[in-house]
Amino acid sequence: MDYARILRRLLLFAALFAGVLYAFILVLDPYQNVPFSPDLPRAPIATNQRFSYPAVARDPRFDGLIMGTSTSLLLDPARLGELTGARFANLAMNSATAYEQRRIHELFVRHHPGMRYLVLGVDEAWCKLDDAPARYTFRRFPEWMFDNNPWNDLGYLFNDKALEDAVRMLELLLGAREPKYRRDGYSDFTADFAPRRPAAVLRRLYGAADPEVVPATAVMPVHGPPEWRFGALPELPLMLRAMPDDVRVVLIFPPFHARQIAAHAARLAACKGRVLERTASISGLSVLDYMFVSPLTRADDNYWDPLHFTRVVAERIEGDIALVLDGGKPAGTGVRMVR
Repeated sequence: MDYARILRRLLLFAALFAGVLYAFILVLDPYQNVPFSPDLPRAPIATNQRFSYPAVARDPRFDGLIMGTSTSLLLDPARLGELTGARFANLAMNSATAYEQRRIHELFVRHHPGMRYLVLGVDEAWCKLDDAPARYTFRRFPEWMFDNNPWNDLGYLFNDKALEDAVRMLELLLGAREPKYRRDGYSDFTADFAPRRPAAVLRRLYGAADPEVVPATAVMPVHGPPEWRFGALPELPLMLRAMPDDVRVVLIFPPFHARQIAAHAARLAACKGRVLERTASISGLSVLDYMFVSPLTRADDNYWDPLHFTRVVAERIEGDIALVLDGGKPAGTGVRMVR
């Protein structure tokens, strides 16, 4: 038996099979980054936002950007666009580090010289006491998708995950699957939750303790102890200065639940103070502060857990943002316009 001939045929078959799989991935183009893939009605399909969002960041239709972590995910770019006349994308990512936020921001700015608006949620990603904050989470972050060269992406696409996402894209094109995110990056992640059960929400908010009325805590911006180092904050002014001078910026300190705020009041107040100091020279910047104990943050019905509010709260914040961008000032006990 000619084993060498059999081995050659097996190797040839394996190479052909691998070529077919690779061609399938390149044609379906699940991350929308293959320069020569056919024009198909694609949508973000990868479950990891870090793989889905670079294509959204390159999309020329947008002139406004919403960024942050999961505490900004519920801000609906379509509704905010209706209120402002702009075309927003929401590229907030679960647990996004300051570095990851800067990278998606850089990509968006690079592809949108006519950018008009930036809305940025400033929360724990920026407010951790950490001299050397981590660049990444446990989620994969594809640095190769965030540079100027789409051709170098091709070498990273021959793998089982890209194949899986190519199959998902095929299912989407055939009408057998819904996109993971809208074409503007938005997804109401609370729609995937089980029906709201107040008792379960209270357990997440208070643990084993009985629900309580959290005493008023102003959490006004202060500098805080000089030895406290918020290692991510140097990224913030660098990121904001990387945009055209006429971009309007709205920073948001999001409304954590009152119990969460009270438990970390000193650190959060110091972080807010440092943010205001570091952004003092940024023109066209407004700051909306919801991160204090108020009727809004005390209302358990407004929350899913200590950090994540409901759509009702998101709609209020969207209205406040639109008012600020129109030159107004939000009113009410739950928000302070500190700049």
